[in-house]
Amino acid sequence: MSFEGYNQLLCKKGHFFTQDVYDARDIEDIKCPVCKEKVAWWNIVDVTNGSYEGKVRIDGYIELKIKTKTMTCKCSKCSNVHVVDDATYQIPKKGGHRVPKHKCKNTYVIDKEPNEKA
Repeated sequence: MSFEGYNQLLCKKGHFFTQDVYDARDIEDIKCPVCKEKVAWWNIVDVTNGSYEGKVRIDGYIELKIKTKTMTCKCSKCSNVHVVDDATYQIPKKGGHRVPKHKCKNTYVIDKEPNEKA
């Protein structure tokens, strides 16, 4: 039996990107492809048995809330639409894993806010 899946990742500035679980490195070593900031939040999405059972999502994907929309412009020379600023997303308060701000390796805060009892 095999595992299939990917990581949902948000950098410190809120840019969203994904990474196949088999390409995964230490979270602390991953840089955002947009701004090169470190990862602030991540979540594993398990698609081994598909993403849905009927209309119910079963893969663990977390729907992200948008903070700022993607900004685009239409080029007057080539008529193509270009991305000026990438969208950013809010770091979810529940679910996934927040990367701690201190330097302790392999320690993640899971499903809790500061001052919230585990």
